[in-house]
Amino acid sequence: MPDLSAIARERAALATIADAIVAASVDKGLRIEVACPTSRLAVVDHLAQALHARGRVCRCRAAGSEPGEAGSPGVVVITGGSASDTDRGVFRVGVRVTGAPGQDGGDPDIVLDYEDPNGPMIRHLASHLSAGDRHA
Repeated sequence: MPDLSAIARERAALATIADAIVAASVDKGLRIEVACPTSRLAVVDHLAQALHARGRVCRCRAAGSEPGEAGSPGVVVITGGSASDTDRGVFRVGVRVTGAPGQDGGDPDIVLDYEDPNGPMIRHLASHLSAGDRHA
């Protein structure tokens, strides 16, 4: 039986992330690269659903699945725009779903830690995703 409190914490963290991404990406398209272990791939779908619920039309695909695009193993890309056709530019966000602290590798915009004993926690949220700051 799944731990309902862990599910609730995951959904709360993903809601916070989705709210930040949507607020920072007004009038822009999206490219969100999520690096995560295969055991956590469902988080990508849940994040896409959260973005869709906030009016962003999204699709998920493996990095490198587009012609001419370099892929990274274990990276899934969420792409999309707003519900209208007025998007200008593309807002890029790097997300790393990680276990142990210190395994971030690079400078992702968001680090979501699933190994914390209290459940999934946002370890890092870049300042350009802060409420009110819309610069990418």
